Amino acid sequence: MAAVAETEWRILVRDENRTIIGEIDDEQSLDVRVRHLDAGAWTVTVDAGSASADLLQAGEGILFVVDGAIKLSGPKRPDSTEVTEEDGGRGQLTVSGVSDAATIARVIWPAYDEPITTSGTTQSSAYAVHSGAAETVIRTLVDRQAGPSALADRRQDGLVLTTDQGRGSTVTTKLRMDALLETVHGLAESGGIGWDIIQSGSDLELVFYEPADLAAIARFAVDLGNVTSYSYELTPPEVTDVIVGIGGEDVNRVFYRFQQRDALWPHLIVEEFADQRQVDPSASPGDDDYVDPDEAAGQAATERLEEGRGTASVSFSPIDTEQLVAGRDYDRGDVVTFETEVGPVEDTIREMRYTRDTDNGQLITPSIGEEQERPAIYRRVSGLRRDVNQLQTRR
Repeated sequence: MAAVAETEWRILVRDENRTIIGEIDDEQSLDVRVRHLDAGAWTVTVDAGSASADLLQAGEGILFVVDGAIKLSGPKRPDSTEVTEEDGGRGQLTVSGVSDAATIARVIWPAYDEPITTSGTTQSSAYAVHSGAAETVIRTLVDRQAGPSALADRRQDGLVLTTDQGRGSTVTTKLRMDALLETVHGLAESGGIGWDIIQSGSDLELVFYEPADLAAIARFAVDLGNVTSYSYELTPPEVTDVIVGIGGEDVNRVFYRFQQRDALWPHLIVEEFADQRQVDPSASPGDDDYVDPDEAAGQAATERLEEGRGTASVSFSPIDTEQLVAGRDYDRGDVVTFETEVGPVEDTIREMRYTRDTDNGQLITPSIGEEQERPAIYRRVSGLRRDVNQLQTRR
């Protein structure tokens, strides 16, 4: 079984104005997935025809609160009702939804403050160019494309920004009509930070956090007595060497080589080319749309190597100890170590799953590495989508 949570969990229901209209405390089952650099998800099942069912149907979303802290907030999807003979025909109502991070599904306009109409228009800027700390760049992109600085009909209702603390390493962008969500996930990955959108009062607040490297102190293994069971899946890397080509023609084109070999497959070499022709190596700082070639090449390589790295996915059932308590001493985004029979897996906690039902009570289950239910083909499709988008927007 997973970590037994001795904490207070609450399911608050909100209306279309994000006002709290009630609380669910008699659900049949609860499943909340809080994810690092991905939209979270939630599902609540209650008795159909109950007061809780009426509340869920009247509401437009939930807040999941652990010991007074909001871990996830988000809107609901269309609900479904299943009636079974076993419960005397009473049936159950299941309502599911996503986290508020999924609500900023936009594309990145180069000139964010210039309307695009059905009659056609040009934009005064060819690209959205930014360079700086990851938090600063992400905050700027979200602000301009979906936040307070966006055009009125593109703003996400209620979205507000926290004070910029300049966290994360330096990232650069040169974007035109790229998907905002995919872009900020990639920038956060490269910059070493996390982000989310969480309800605060009646607002939706863009927040950032800094994952911790706990690999040396947060170690899990059956032999250590802090794990009851686990499953894992290992896959070799799709790419180990990335050659990045930036702008220039013929023999004047500039190439960079980046390597990331995998300890579990030390003799595997897979080369791949990353096209960054939109970066002009002859441009100088101060020129319009200038992007540092070294930073752009490094960032493109880092994103592809991260996307195509060998995966070691582990889902485990921890036992809380005095030293390590799930959600208190380690959380999503943190790096921990898990000991398998083929060797240690040191990776990021991609998901913290909170479940509660009448049979098992409250349980927390962390997952590290690549999501086991997400085959490699989906990562590749995501990468192909990004590559095609880059080609389309270079014109």
